[in-house]
Parts: sequence; structure tokens; C-alpha cells
Amino acid sequence: MTSPQGMSWNPLAYVRSRLFRKYVLLFVAVVSIALITNGLFEILFSYQEHKETQTRIQREQAEAAAAKIGQYIKEIEGQIGWTTQLPWTASAIDQRRFDALRLLRQVPAITELSQLDSAGKEQLRVSRLAMDAVGTGAEFANDPKFTEAVANKIYYGSVYFRRESEPYMTIAMAGTRRDAGVSVAEVNLKFIWDVVSQIKVGQQGRAYVVDAQGRLIAHPDISLVLRNTDLTRLPYVQAARAAVPDQMREGVQIVRDIQGREVLTAHAPIAPLGWLMFVELPLDEAYAPLYDSIKRSSFLLAGGLALA
Repeated sequence: MTSPQGMSWNPLAYVRSRLFRKYVLLFVAVVSIALITNGLFEILFSYQEHKETQTRIQREQAEAAAAKIGQYIKEIEGQIGWTTQLPWTASAIDQRRFDALRLLRQVPAITELSQLDSAGKEQLRVSRLAMDAVGTGAEFANDPKFTEAVANKIYYGSVYFRRESEPYMTIAMAGTRRDAGVSVAEVNLKFIWDVVSQIKVGQQGRAYVVDAQGRLIAHPDISLVLRNTDLTRLPYVQAARAAVPDQMREGVQIVRDIQGREVLTAHAPIAPLGWLMFVELPLDEAYAPLYDSIKRSSFLLAGGLALA
């Protein structure tokens, strides 16, 4: 049989050619669907696995950082405790003054130590910022730093800013004996910067501490602390202070930090101070391994389709 143009035409070959193309298209479609489905599932599982891993790491880093700050405060408490061993007598005043001076030498964060007798009257005050005083008799019997220290053996005051720049807090400790009185230390929290600056969160991440009022009291950029920065305007800080579980998304959030960067953030409480430790990691750094995995999967998918 010949075509109208005089060329021979084989119906069987034509049918075979059409069947071949159909089978090729069907084969490519089946393989493509399988590869694409597998690739999408792999990307999805990689995303979920990376998210869970990153969530765990962020939470563990926040808890570890909070533990470091808590340990730092406990060490200060341990040093203050040595000043609450002696009962108040006229002969003990020189020894107490010697112990107070030694405490200020050993703990640079303590700028002032006052010692109250069992009636709540100040008998000794040693300070880096003012003249020492003995037997002032200032009355603190109704002050929380005396009453709560006697009742609970320890008292943590609210954070305050001296000269509108440096954060301080009061720690008062009562002796094991009633007649030992109470030692009241004014602690410069600027020294927590040494602890916070050593906490590593990835390559560009950071850790910082917020007090119970939402003010920044420790940050690698100490200028933010000295400016008495208020972080209560940040939604994730508000949610952490309110401790609303359904707003925390498993404890890790994608938020914009104080500088407007997208970061992964997690927090942990610093007990018993009522402070919060936050750790933040830039989003591009946090998801860099995931992006690399997606790229590899995409290359393998493209190669598989081309081979099919």
C-alpha cells in the first residue's frame, strides 16, 4: 500500500509506533509520579524531623542556660551565707566587718552588704560606693528584706536600676540561729553579662535574661541592658511571662527579635527568681541543614526524572 504522495505506508508499523509512544509516556508518568511522591514525602519527613530536633535543641539550650544563671546566683548566696554564722555581740562586730570586706573582695558583683540584728536594726554596712557605717540603728523590722528573710531564710528583691543604667537586685539571707540576724547584699547584675556572653547558641545565636517585669537584665550587647530596655512590647515575651501553653507552640517559636530579624526562640524559667532565659537562633542558620537536604532531594528527583 502506498500513500497519496507515493510513499509506502505500513499500518502495522504505525500502530506499533503509537503503542510505543503511549507505553513510553505511561512508563514516564508512573515513574515520575513515584519519584515526585517519594521526593515530597522525604522532604516532608525531613522537615518534621529537623523541626523536632531543632525544637529539642532550643529547649535544652534554654534550660541549660537558665541553669547556669541559677547556679551563678546560688554561688553568690553561698558566699553571703558565711556572713550569717555569728550571733550579734559587741565583740563580734570586728569579725563581722572583716567577713563583709572579704565577701566584697571575693564576689565583685556584691557592691554593698548590710547586716541587721535579730530586731531588724542595721548594725553594720560595708559598701564599695559609700563610706562604711557601724551601729547606724536604721530600722528595717517591717521591711520585706528582713521579715521575708526571717520567715523563708532567703529573700529575692525585685530588679531595680541604679543611676538609671545598671541593674541591681537585693538578696537577703537569715542565719540559722535567730540571734544571727540577716545579711542584706546589693548585687550588681551587670556581672551576669560574663555568664550570658559565654553561652553559645549556634554561630550567630544569643541568650539573654528578662526579669519578672519584662526588662532586659543580661544580654551579650550590654548597651541594651544599660539602656534599661523594656521587652514587654514583644509578643513572645508577653506570652512567656503569661505562660499561656497554646501560644508557645511546643516551646519554640518563629518570631522577630528586638532587631527585627526572624529567629527561632525558646525560653526557660530561672527559678526561684521569676526571671526568664531566652535563646534565639537566626532562622536561616537554624534551617540551613534542612535547605541543604531539600536541595539534595531536588537534584536526585530531577536526575531520576531525566533517567526515566
